[in-house]
Amino acid sequence: PEEFNPQIDSLEIRKKLSLENKIIIGAVSTFGVWHGIPVLAKAVKPTIQQLQIPNSKFQIHFLFIGDGVERPLCERIIKEDKVENYVTFTGLVPYKEIAKYLSACDILVSPHVPNSDGTEFFGSPTKLFEYMAMGKPIIASNLNQIGRILENEVTAILTKPGDPFSIKDAILKLINNKELCDFIAKNAREKVISEYTWEKNVSRVIEKFKEIIKN
Repeated sequence: PEEFNPQIDSLEIRKKLSLENKIIIGAVSTFGVWHGIPVLAKAVKPTIQQLQIPNSKFQIHFLFIGDGVERPLCERIIKEDKVENYVTFTGLVPYKEIAKYLSACDILVSPHVPNSDGTEFFGSPTKLFEYMAMGKPIIASNLNQIGRILENEVTAILTKPGDPFSIKDAILKLINNKELCDFIAKNAREKVISEYTWEKNVSRVIEKFKEIIKN
């Protein structure tokens, strides 16, 4: 929580990317097939369309942080939907810089999808806890462990896995409700500190070993 925290300066990255006055929707990923980043890419067009109204106060931009096997698919979706002006792909970013990029975002997305072979999804993505530690409003798939860690409209907005329109609705809900954003961000930060730091994880492992030895 010291390395990922709400006090990290966001202006450096915003200036670097020329996004000083935008509402930034961000996701960090290695673009694995289970990460669902193409689903977020498909959510860009309907989100923009709904916000493109006369005198709209919202200037929104999507930031895809990272690189990997599904990045070309995401870029193709963005190009085919003709929304390139609303999207930036950063490419690979050194891990020590990730917190700065997350700080530059107003909303963070974790759009994981079910396993394509039908087996049960199992995962505990590190980025989810980094998002929480940043004290940012989060949008995440209501999928197995992710849906158990996060509580809808308390520590995140939970969406239907694989559904870009569910992500779109969540984005619109958050950008139109600052109080909800602040509420989720505060709760997420508090929860990760109280339950999900590395120290807390190690303590749980040690306690479990003590139980095993005792028995």
